[in-house]
Amino acid sequence: MRHSSFVSLLRAVLSTPTAPYHEYHVVRLVRERLAGLRHVSVEADAFGNLIACYRRGRKKPHLAFAAHLDHPGWVRHAGEAVFLGGVPEERLETHPVEWFGDFGMWQLKPFEIREGWVHARVCDDLVGCAAILAMFADLEKQEVEATVYGLFTRAEEVGFVGSIELAKRWPLPAGVRFVSLETSAPRGGAEQGKGPVIRVGDRTSVFDDAVTAELLDAAVAVKIPHQRTLLDGGSCEATAMNLYGIPSAGISVLLGNYHNCPPAQGIAEEYVSLADVKGLVRLITATAIRTAAGRSGDSAKTRLRQRLEERLRDHRPYERAARKAWKKESRG
Repeated sequence: MRHSSFVSLLRAVLSTPTAPYHEYHVVRLVRERLAGLRHVSVEADAFGNLIACYRRGRKKPHLAFAAHLDHPGWVRHAGEAVFLGGVPEERLETHPVEWFGDFGMWQLKPFEIREGWVHARVCDDLVGCAAILAMFADLEKQEVEATVYGLFTRAEEVGFVGSIELAKRWPLPAGVRFVSLETSAPRGGAEQGKGPVIRVGDRTSVFDDAVTAELLDAAVAVKIPHQRTLLDGGSCEATAMNLYGIPSAGISVLLGNYHNCPPAQGIAEEYVSLADVKGLVRLITATAIRTAAGRSGDSAKTRLRQRLEERLRDHRPYERAARKAWKKESRG
């Protein structure tokens, strides 16, 4: 996707207001963007999660990339304004709120790019949603023969509600693995601007090793700047899916002012590196293409196993000689 087109997509998605259980504006935008892609279908499950599928040719599906549609915000409930999401209580009354009917968000700039950095009222996790839309557009443009899912889940910020509802009634074919796309606070030595982070795990769990290896192999093969580390600042939907028996991994774009909370005090726009976001799109697109082409088996782990097997064969003469020495010593 061209730079101008991608920035336009990112602006449209990140500027859309949302809150837990009030994701309908983003849902409408996702549907509108996908409607123009001939090989992408989209439907909603019983809870309102969106299940999109790019299908061209007869390739079996292997991957589902997922992002959540909500962000911490205020909702009107039983005549009161209630805040839903993980923000310290002492910050809740420190900044004006802008209302969009039955839900409200901090009164912040919806979207701005300054010197390669995206500043927005919401990055978490509309960046992930935009990345999936961009991936579908790139697959369509390149006429890739593949079957790839994109999942857009609701109410993640209040306990993975949408993804758990999805997992309990898992509608995708057997063998499809789940990849959570997130924006996360830097941890483990990872830095903003140095590429998306392929997560070893989160605060709660370690992710599926095989799925993680596929992501790493794609990043290396296509020469995408990336980082690999444990981001243990919080938990993500990959943990929820693994709990329900669905092999899962995760990728994060590192986020500043997580949940609109600057390090010291107050409320401000979240921010991410534009290069990191572009890297995320390239990574998931490359992984989808490599998996569809059957290249995922040629992994770094497979090559490591081959090298170890070769070393084992090379050292067998030493082992046989040592065995004779052992027998000699035991008789003596």
